[in-house]
Amino acid sequence: MLRFKYHHPAGCIAHTGHSTSTRSRSQVNFKKTLKQLGLAFRNYHETHRCLPPGGTIRDDDNVAMHGWLIMLLPFCEASPTFNMVDFHVPWDHTKNQEHFEQARRRWMIPGVDANYTNTGFALTHYLGNPNLLHRNSSVTFEQMENGTEHTWVVGEVAGNFQPWGYPFNWRPLGSKLCDGPDSFGCPPCHGGHLLFADGSVLFFSDETAPKILEMFAAMQPHATKEQTAVPNKKFVTSGFEKKKIR
Repeated sequence: MLRFKYHHPAGCIAHTGHSTSTRSRSQVNFKKTLKQLGLAFRNYHETHRCLPPGGTIRDDDNVAMHGWLIMLLPFCEASPTFNMVDFHVPWDHTKNQEHFEQARRRWMIPGVDANYTNTGFALTHYLGNPNLLHRNSSVTFEQMENGTEHTWVVGEVAGNFQPWGYPFNWRPLGSKLCDGPDSFGCPPCHGGHLLFADGSVLFFSDETAPKILEMFAAMQPHATKEQTAVPNKKFVTSGFEKKKIR
């Protein structure tokens, strides 16, 4: 049986200067958001017998269409957005742009200022496990050879946030949390939360031993480099003023 230690702080928030009660409420919100995502993943799996595709990429011309968050939306909330999106054209097509400009607070870390790109697309502060959520994936719980309780699905990211509608919302876990904008974690919290496939949410400190994170990253199933490849693209998410907040 796999064993590991994790640290759960009394409270943390992405800005300093808040009261203890505010920090505690924020900590609860962090876990609640991922718990809700976990339930949505399980309901999606129950309906489709697999997890949602990390991103739907057309085989004939390699055009990136849509990502896992829009696929999961009907299982997260009663929203008309899913039925209004045109899945025959890409996520950033003019027909779909207004839908993906709508911020989904449940997919953002409370207190983080970066909520939009400079082109108006709303962000997510959570990215997925590339071994489970990748190009045209259809991973099942049965493929998780070490068990759903040891297989991470989604985590908080430290920076380089991406639009929630982006078809490449996955990132390697790495061997250290809060290790720059391309890592996982919430730096002011000195660690970060990970959602596991059984629905549990655990906090790991930024002092977690690299071998523990490497162990989680190595869990089956394994996707290929081609399946997890992403465009060399960084979104501008700061240094501008969002004039209209939806």
